[in-house]
Amino acid sequence: MTAITLYVVEPAAHPAAARGVSWLDSPYRLLIRTSLALGVGAGFSLGLYLLLGFAFGWPLSAATPAFMQVHGQVQVFGFLVMFIMAVGVQLFPRFHASRLDRPAQVSGGGLLLATGVVLRAIAQPLPTDAAIRPGVLLLSGVMTLVGVGLVVHAFARVIRGGVGPAPTGWRALLPATLGASLILALVVNFAACAQLAQGAIVVPFAQDEALIHLELWGFASTMVLAVSGRVFPKFLLLQPTRDGLIRPALVLWALGSIGSPAVWLLLEGAPAARTLTALAQLMAAVLFVAGLRLYEFPARASGTPYVTNPTRRWARLAFAMLLAAAAANLGIATAETLGVTTTLTELSAARHLLVQGFLLPLIVLMAARILPGYSGYMLHRSRLLSALVWSLLIGAALRGGAELVGGYSPGWSVLVALGGTLAVVAFTAFAGGLWRSTGATSVAVAQRR
Repeated sequence: MTAITLYVVEPAAHPAAARGVSWLDSPYRLLIRTSLALGVGAGFSLGLYLLLGFAFGWPLSAATPAFMQVHGQVQVFGFLVMFIMAVGVQLFPRFHASRLDRPAQVSGGGLLLATGVVLRAIAQPLPTDAAIRPGVLLLSGVMTLVGVGLVVHAFARVIRGGVGPAPTGWRALLPATLGASLILALVVNFAACAQLAQGAIVVPFAQDEALIHLELWGFASTMVLAVSGRVFPKFLLLQPTRDGLIRPALVLWALGSIGSPAVWLLLEGAPAARTLTALAQLMAAVLFVAGLRLYEFPARASGTPYVTNPTRRWARLAFAMLLAAAAANLGIATAETLGVTTTLTELSAARHLLVQGFLLPLIVLMAARILPGYSGYMLHRSRLLSALVWSLLIGAALRGGAELVGGYSPGWSVLVALGGTLAVVAFTAFAGGLWRSTGATSVAVAQRR
């Protein structure tokens, strides 16, 4: 069998589901499908509506500012966080040689999170004098907080019951950054819901930027770095990792991931301070890539080059997008420090370079290589996988580059729309295949491999 099978989940991740106890005891399937439904049905579809409206000057709803924030939170909490939780059901038990003993708790937490996301998506665009708006928004913040808390508690039991000591010293920096970012994001999100419940139409700009940075850089990107650091060296046949570069990288990454939101919240995004935290994030990304030795020649030739070689190439391009996103944030903050006026479109460019160019391609790649059902589904669909990843990467380059250079001015807006549309089409195709592969039969077959 190919190297892919090394990453197929062990049955211990589905102890109760295998016995058919309850649909709540199958959190992987439930969370994956819920995340895909929210991503396609509310996140990407709403994002495409806004994108095409801005790009071509189509009339948009008066609630567009609220829709923009709803789009971001559905994408992050509804898709990214939910998807990462589902993947955690597969990876945490295997990484820690333990078992998930409370699968129903994970399912319940995921459903609470999804409900909280949907409630905010419905309530925030409502008129501020709508009688149900305050209560629904407060309930959204509570359900999001409690839902994530239940899932984290269940995963913490897996980690505590694992074999071997917990990571200490510099090796604990990524888990600490991830955990702190998630906790802070939940607190800031609850505060945002409370402000909306008091009559605000949108969350204040600086607070929203802090929340997005915690979610995308502090939580989602940190999780991808943690998984990449464990999986890529062996799977991509990389040279031995240089720990001497990884150590300072993780320190700087923590400073950038927590420091930038702190600047937004405490200093209203002061450009000089933000330049320092953005520089720390960029230096961290450079050192991490150098320490991982991702761009060096592999340690040896692969026995399955048709799997390893394109995956390595795509991973290199995705990390290049991470570097570009960090550089864009640094450039924007530096320009503001020097008195140059910047726009929200430029911040959007950096954000979409990260999400569309780094996070989504690696999510698709890892799903195609490690997730039960889908890894088998994609094994003989290499052209489809290639089309999905290239569409995301090219779309990110088009959208991010055009937003940075020309924004939504004539000519450039077409490239922005094309780049965003490529991402929506690719994600929808990915979601359809993953949805089909997470049927009960598909997962059961994957578990028996």
